[in-house]
Amino acid sequence: MKLNLTHNFTVTVTGHGNLNTYLHRFKTSDTPSCPCGHQDQTTDCLLFECELLSKERNDLTTTILKTDVWPTSKPELIKKHFKAFFKFANALLIDKLTNPKPNGDS
Repeated sequence: MKLNLTHNFTVTVTGHGNLNTYLHRFKTSDTPSCPCGHQDQTTDCLLFECELLSKERNDLTTTILKTDVWPTSKPELIKKHFKAFFKFANALLIDKLTNPKPNGDS
């Protein structure tokens, strides 16, 4: 299968990139928390919990529930539901969901 990987898809799968938990490790974000306020901003938060992504998640779950169960694992999303997962990941405005330090301090 030929894949045209995008930044958002890679971040969503690996957790490496513009997520507060990742940025906080390198002291480029003041907090690991998700802007939704419920937990740390991880890929699992984006996929399963973040209230700021309810529309995108609803589109994903609606597609998956036609043939499978929700919630499901990331490996299953990639293996069985790649198109829907890819669409979800690319719909995310990840750069707008992070809390960088004020004035770009590092």
